[in-house]
Amino acid sequence: MKYDIFAVGDNVADYYPEQKKIYAGGGAYNVAVISRRLGAKTAYYGAFGTDQNAKFLYDTLKKEKVAYPVNDIRKGRNAVSIIEKNKGISSVKGVDKGVYKNLSLNKAVLEIINNSKIVHTNIYSYFEDYLKKIEDKAIISFDFSHLRNKSYISEISKLVDIAFFSTPKIDENPQQFIDWAAEQGAEVVILTLAGEGVLMKYEDQLIKKEAHQTKLKDTLGAGDAFIAAFLNTIKDSKNYESALEAGLAQAAKNCQINGSLGVAALREEDIVLQNDIHQEF
Repeated sequence: MKYDIFAVGDNVADYYPEQKKIYAGGGAYNVAVISRRLGAKTAYYGAFGTDQNAKFLYDTLKKEKVAYPVNDIRKGRNAVSIIEKNKGISSVKGVDKGVYKNLSLNKAVLEIINNSKIVHTNIYSYFEDYLKKIEDKAIISFDFSHLRNKSYISEISKLVDIAFFSTPKIDENPQQFIDWAAEQGAEVVILTLAGEGVLMKYEDQLIKKEAHQTKLKDTLGAGDAFIAAFLNTIKDSKNYESALEAGLAQAAKNCQINGSLGVAALREEDIVLQNDIHQEF
C-alpha cells in the first residue's frame, strides 16, 4: 500500500478541566486525521497505551479511516495533556507522554512508512534517528513547532525537505529567523505567525500571506491543520503558494471547533499527570 501522507509520532488525549472532556489530539495524529478528511490516503504510526484514553484515540483513528498498518499497543498509560483555554486561545499546561516516548522501529516497519509520497513527523516523536534511513523517494516534512535550539534545527534540517516552525513565545524578528532557518538545508521553510499569517522561504524567495479572519473558538491544533492542508495540496504538485492558502484556510476553519479535531469524550474524574515533562521552548 502506498500512502499520500504517513504521519509518525504523537497521539495525545487533550484534557480540558473546565469541560470535563478529553479531545483526540497529538501533532502527528492530527495531521494524519485532517489530511484524511481532506481526501488524502493517510496512515499513522505511534504507540497507544491500554487505558480508556488510548482506546478512545485508537477508535477515533479507525472511525476517521486513517490506516494504522504498524500495530503498536503497549501496556500502560496513553499520552495525555492538560489544556487551558482563555478567550479561544488554548495553551498546553502539562504533558505526560505515557508509553509513546520509547520509539523503536525495525527495517520492515521503516519500509512500510517509507512507501509514501510524504512522511511527516515532529519534535515530539523521537523519530530523528530514523530520518536518514528514509529513502529519497519520500518527501520528509518536519514540524519544529516553537523550538529554537539552533544546533538541533541545523542538524535535522539537513535531513528534511519541508521545515515548519511556529511563532515562539519570545521576541523574535520573523524575517531574520526564517532567513537563517532557510540556510540550514530544507528545501522549503515555513514560519506560521498565528493571527499575523505565514512566511515561506523557497528558492531565495520570501513569500508572506495574511491570516484568514475567523472567530476563535479554540486555537488548539490550528498549526496541525495548516500543515495537513499544505501537505495535502503538494502531494501531487509542488505549488507551494497554493498550499499556503489552503493551509491558512484550514487553520482558520479549525479554530471554529473545540479541540484539535472536534472529537471528544466525557471524563467525570479529573485527569492528573503522573510525569509532567512539558517544556516551554
